[in-house]
Amino acid sequence: MGKFYVLEGLYGPRQGIGKLKVLKELADRVGRRSTDSYDLQGKCLDEWSKKSGGMGEFLFRRSADIKKYQLIKIQNLVSNAFKNVPFYHDLYSACGYEVGCIEKFSDFERLPVVTKDHLNSVDPRDRVNDPDLVDIANTSRTSGSSGKPFTVYSDDDDIILDHLQVMRFYSTSLKRPLQENDWVYMLHHSGLAFSSLHGKYRTFQLPDLLPDTPLGEHLLLLRPRLIVTLPSYLPLILKHKVAVKMSGVEAILTNSESSTHAERNYYSMALGVPVLDEYSSEEIGMIATQCAQGQYHVIEDGVYLEIVDADTHGFGSVVCTDLNNELMPLIRFDHGDVAKKSSLSTLCACGCMCSSIDEINGRRDDAFLTRDHVVVPSASVLAAVDDILITPDRTLRKFRVVQKSSELVELLTHYVGQPYKKMADIVDDFEQRLSCLFGYPIQVVHRDVDVFPMQKSYKRRCIVREWGVNALCH
Repeated sequence: MGKFYVLEGLYGPRQGIGKLKVLKELADRVGRRSTDSYDLQGKCLDEWSKKSGGMGEFLFRRSADIKKYQLIKIQNLVSNAFKNVPFYHDLYSACGYEVGCIEKFSDFERLPVVTKDHLNSVDPRDRVNDPDLVDIANTSRTSGSSGKPFTVYSDDDDIILDHLQVMRFYSTSLKRPLQENDWVYMLHHSGLAFSSLHGKYRTFQLPDLLPDTPLGEHLLLLRPRLIVTLPSYLPLILKHKVAVKMSGVEAILTNSESSTHAERNYYSMALGVPVLDEYSSEEIGMIATQCAQGQYHVIEDGVYLEIVDADTHGFGSVVCTDLNNELMPLIRFDHGDVAKKSSLSTLCACGCMCSSIDEINGRRDDAFLTRDHVVVPSASVLAAVDDILITPDRTLRKFRVVQKSSELVELLTHYVGQPYKKMADIVDDFEQRLSCLFGYPIQVVHRDVDVFPMQKSYKRRCIVREWGVNALCH
């Protein structure tokens, strides 16, 4: 199997294997989140010790008790937002809201739906409950898949609550709950808030999975119980099927990209472990998670989910209210996705009492393809945009990345001020990142435009493939 090494990095001890260079180069690209501090890890560990049992029981409460819990959270959230957040005070004053007037969910659902455009139209200090905290709050600035950068501000309590819900999902996906000495293996550009909790519940993260990544050998070394990945990486993981089985992996969890039940079932059968999906976002956090029965159960102690303007088939727009983020409330927030609530009239066989979603038809960005028709995940391209264009630069208002051929990518941008550094340097960084993802040199051609091409197929798309449109992705 080759010589073993220990990699020391920002995330504490990282264990590697013989083909160290490939593994280490990828692992070194994982940045350390500002939340990943010893102090916050300790607070999260303490909260998990106290609350994990009750959080598990919440999933099996009576439906009436869950709804009562949600209504109280919503009443307090709306009241506080109206009193303390200028954006919501103005919005709700205009529609006649008064403190205490929400007595039932139908009252709440008469409040206006808000969008990223609405929130981006006001100063950040006008959309938080304490303007003095804007400069020191935890932030997540993301492109999403609409191509319009958006910043979410949150406090430490929200970060911890979101992480606890993630840990609960991990535990319920396993044959027995997550243990302190377990490893979680992440093949994902976006890591968790915490790499471990004081050395317990550890994660190892690679931001991308490449054909020559020695995944199988490393799985046999770390022996993780869980793999968390993009759906696009499932074909590559399948090449390490024997190692997945021998290493003791009990489940594979997917998120960030659209995938079908049929696709996940295929890889579940082929790999011999459940492949379960998570519906989440940077803005809201975890929204719904798939159980072993295939149902998506809404995380109802974290989000109130509505399906509005449903068509005759039951598909409508996803509107979310984040029940945890009090610093920057997202109330009746248009998530930009389409979904269908469950039509089941009986309790799910898993026993969870939270409401269910039958199907999620999220934004389906065009995955890029290499010249050999190997998929380059949309989420990885978006991660490159986030790292190179979005996060360091507040003047970028919109972008689109278009694959014109197997070697040529066009980058369209609209800036409202000067970029944070020379555009030639930004393009060069982007070229290098894409070349790494494609496995060969990619040329990036940049155009700054005032108006983006308005074609029907580009609606709400920021990742567009014009080359190999009829090629199979798997």
